[in-house]
Amino acid sequence: MNPRRTEALSDSTFAVAMTLLIFDVRMPTPRFHGTAHDLWFNEWPHYTGYAVSFTVIGMIWMNHHSVFRMIRRIDHTGMVMNLGFLGLIVFIPFPTQIMATYLVSHPSRGDFVASFYGLSLAAATLVLALLWHHLARRLDLLRPGDDPVVLRRLTRRLYLTPVLYLVATGVALLDHWVGLVLYLVIACGYLLHTGTRAFPAS
Repeated sequence: MNPRRTEALSDSTFAVAMTLLIFDVRMPTPRFHGTAHDLWFNEWPHYTGYAVSFTVIGMIWMNHHSVFRMIRRIDHTGMVMNLGFLGLIVFIPFPTQIMATYLVSHPSRGDFVASFYGLSLAAATLVLALLWHHLARRLDLLRPGDDPVVLRRLTRRLYLTPVLYLVATGVALLDHWVGLVLYLVIACGYLLHTGTRAFPAS
């Protein structure tokens, strides 16, 4: 069946997940003591969580976009896998909120919440890689005439992403701040990648 409705649902779900992130960015609570700088600085974990997760979700959306530009049809199994993937995407704001809340207020739990966040990213990117693995095996689902080099490049990128996030999660268990930086660096690395041939026109 035509994948465009599935892609439209996916884009809407990504938009919802990105919108949910902003709800955790709180207005500083006025106090009788302290400067405006202090009020805003107290909320920095929520600003950081928003920025990191928005970047990560944006990167995953771009990879998902690449997958759907490579196919002309999608089967029932692919639709079910995509639904599972979307469930993981819209879940990301939840560990984002937990991480932003506990990293500073309960630093002893920082390793746990940062690794929980990393596992949610690894799970989402893993399911996307499995979705592509399923679709790429079915030549009748792929667009005819696509460059095999582009297909291999996309496959490497999708397979590598969950591995990188699992490694970053392991680092977060040792040092949650370093792990958080790695989550962002991985996403930025993909966003800044100039392999535009992996995004063919519809």
